[in-house]
Amino acid sequence: MADASLPDGCTLAALDLGSNSFHLVLARKIKGELSLLKRLGEKVQLAAGLDDQGYLSEEAQQRGLECLERMAPFVRGLDDTQVRAVGTNALRAAHNAQEFIQRAQELLNIPIEVIAGREEARLIYAGVIHTSPKVGGRRLVVDIGGGSTEFIAGEDNEPHLLESLHMGCVSYTQRFFSDGKLTEKNYQQARLAALSELLHIQKPFLGHGWQQAQGSSGTLKTLSLVAGKGEFVPLTPKNLHELEKELLKNKSADNWTAYGMKADRARVIAAGLAITSAFFESLQIQEMHYVEGALREGVLYELAGTGTDLDIRERTIKSLQDRFQADPVQSDLVNQAALYALQQVASAWGLTHPRWQSKLGWAAQLHEIGLSVAHTQYHKHGAYLLHYADLAGFTRQQQCVLAVLVRSHRRKFPASEFKSFSPEYQLKLQRLARILRLAVLLHHSRPDAALTNFQLEVNNSSSKETLTLQFPEGWLEQQPLLLTDLEQEAKWQAAVGFELLYS
Repeated sequence: MADASLPDGCTLAALDLGSNSFHLVLARKIKGELSLLKRLGEKVQLAAGLDDQGYLSEEAQQRGLECLERMAPFVRGLDDTQVRAVGTNALRAAHNAQEFIQRAQELLNIPIEVIAGREEARLIYAGVIHTSPKVGGRRLVVDIGGGSTEFIAGEDNEPHLLESLHMGCVSYTQRFFSDGKLTEKNYQQARLAALSELLHIQKPFLGHGWQQAQGSSGTLKTLSLVAGKGEFVPLTPKNLHELEKELLKNKSADNWTAYGMKADRARVIAAGLAITSAFFESLQIQEMHYVEGALREGVLYELAGTGTDLDIRERTIKSLQDRFQADPVQSDLVNQAALYALQQVASAWGLTHPRWQSKLGWAAQLHEIGLSVAHTQYHKHGAYLLHYADLAGFTRQQQCVLAVLVRSHRRKFPASEFKSFSPEYQLKLQRLARILRLAVLLHHSRPDAALTNFQLEVNNSSSKETLTLQFPEGWLEQQPLLLTDLEQEAKWQAAVGFELLYS
């Protein structure tokens, strides 16, 4: 069901910058539902452009940019409520990913978000459940990409297990079939490597169980088609073994194009078959059905959803609070004060969009999770946890934002931590950090109720960007501990070029 806030007839677009292929899906909202308009997909093999040091070659970047140039006309004119672009394993792995992302964003004029492996798995599951018939009981979903393979076990709309393993049809082709030759030896090496990776997830997935196994995306689509000699059939251990015998006998998959396999997939299908054969054995799968939905559909339906992604993020925040035993009362008090402060300065500081309120609120709720590691420098521990954890519903950039806000909520103001963001984004995040610091400072004594008896004014014309904090007359003089904290806070902010006044 499409979001009621989106006008009827509006166009939505999801762009998936995968390690093997780039995909674009366009849909239109009609009477509350999504009607598919167009699918575009091109083999780019971005992962094939990763060198031994983990850098994307200029040639691979050009392949990607040329593909995006052809897709760009379909997303022009769409705002950020109508289009979302995500990058996967190759962009997670590349040391110079930001270089490619910057060039791609300039071409498309939309932001590109790099998502974590488990977040990719979650979106794949969302794409499958929205585009396939309802399955009674539990299901297993597997998606073989160019650089990683995602495994999801869930029931109805809820994924219960999410995993992303570092094995894909492009990366395994480079690793085991780089010379273009297919032998029994290198095929078995690829298969054994996949079995080794699968040991990490074998027990929990077998313990979860499922009533139906489903495979999405190009590799499993191709294998299903070839196994049926041009018609889609369920994959089984028997027909996979037959495909292995045929492939190793012919030393090539070129003849499979007669059954509908695209010619450009012939080079990577041996790696894809080795991975498939391995997870069939490891997870004891007897039958797997190909389904059409995948990551791009998951992105599209979540973009059009009734707040689904926001609900997932809120659940993630609550889960983190519970997991790291953050004080819910203190977090709520800081959150209330932070949002109250934001209301007063949002217009002057360019923070009126709801996204800034969400970021500040999430950081306020999580600012103390580092205490679960150690009290000393707990703001740094919290930042580390947020930066490296897999957070359902959050992109890598969003995690970096949360991490830098939590890192900067106390002690010296770490201006250098913001340098990885664009200059305009840096300033807005620093402004959020200043608000969060005040909210935390006001509740240093851990009171029973939120402290909201203050007014804020800003002066952006000053080179120091002045923030003035005012309390009821005579009140602050009766709070010696708070007054001491404010004196220190003013010094810390002055050290990085900001001015804090209070009375």
